[in-house]
Amino acid sequence: NEDLQIQWRAAKRSNKLKVASLIKERTGYIVSPDSMFDIQVKRIHEYKRQLLNILGIVYRYKKMKEMSASERKKKFVPRVCIFGGKAFATYVQAKRIVKFITDVGATVNHDPDIGDLLKVIFVPDYNVSVAELLIPASELSQHISEDMSLRFMEILQNIEYSCCEHIVSSKSES
Repeated sequence: NEDLQIQWRAAKRSNKLKVASLIKERTGYIVSPDSMFDIQVKRIHEYKRQLLNILGIVYRYKKMKEMSASERKKKFVPRVCIFGGKAFATYVQAKRIVKFITDVGATVNHDPDIGDLLKVIFVPDYNVSVAELLIPASELSQHISEDMSLRFMEILQNIEYSCCEHIVSSKSES
């Protein structure tokens, strides 16, 4: 349905603009809403794989740096990797993971060679309200847990239902 696709893209764009604004407000980083939003938001813990994800991002960054600017533009889709979550106050390793994510972000986000091709963001003060903004704006979810994936799908279904409901009501009005 073409109407649904148009409204879906408009809703996605609107959500991405809200997230870009939130990121600028909370971190000072400017991200492009035209980039793919790749998120991993959950409690920070070794078994939740945030460390594996950020190491993959470091690898991607290293590969990008080895290429010419034209090669990078051909081979990579602009991507904003967004992390969020809380770490227990006494969990030292989780705090190290958060620090590593923010340090990688500081390096990548200030690299003029990379520009908007890759951004790494850790959203501070993550909570349910922030999740309700991030999830509808994302194109890629790095969640492996069934529980988080179910919540992710539930939010997306609510968005789809709202879009369909709007189309039906607008067609009945005409």
